Amino acid sequence: MSPVIVGLWLFGGLLGGHDGGCPQAADQAARTLQLVERQWPLRPPVDPVVVYVQALGERLARADDGDIAGPWSFHVVRNLAPSAFALGGGQFVVSDGLIALVRGEDELAAVLAHEISHQQLGHFCRASSEAVQRIRLGSVVQHFDLDLEVAADAAAVRRLAVAGFDPAAMRGVLTCLAQRAPGRADPALAARREALGGLTTARRVAPDPAFEQIRRRVLEDVGEAIERCR
Repeated sequence: MSPVIVGLWLFGGLLGGHDGGCPQAADQAARTLQLVERQWPLRPPVDPVVVYVQALGERLARADDGDIAGPWSFHVVRNLAPSAFALGGGQFVVSDGLIALVRGEDELAAVLAHEISHQQLGHFCRASSEAVQRIRLGSVVQHFDLDLEVAADAAAVRRLAVAGFDPAAMRGVLTCLAQRAPGRADPALAARREALGGLTTARRVAPDPAFEQIRRRVLEDVGEAIERCR
């Protein structure tokens, strides 16, 4: 698998960018997805892992005051680096490594809710900003703007609550990232955690059987033991 994705933080920006107007978002997303497919293998749509992630994503997409126009497509990259990206145009990508890393369905839902919130908030319709960081991943570009990430986190917390998930799972995922890189404090991660304020501790719930089954399938497919967050 391509090494270019290995250094990415979990859900670290908009893949393909948010330059240009909304009318072009769907076309841009389709082009970016084609580039992703050329570089990183995707699980087929009928794969149980994809079916599970698609259903979870659709549940979160509907959990809003005003239902966001679809369709929604959630793709799973066969890569062990924990990653997730919004492409625009209702297209989203998560990795096998993400599913293996998170502690349960609530945290996976938090990541998906964050990516959906980029779409909800119109982040793909904004003009370029000097504050945006661009990171080239092979032939595609990751765009990272801390202000947009903080806004997506806040919207994701509300979406999680409406959908019946633990809102504190959003902070839990960010804490997980900090644990994965001891001694390498990331200012952006710290700022995002601080912005979540009172969301301190995620509730402890019994493991979700459906999620655990999907995680086991991922580990069997990759043939490696991946330690999840503690």
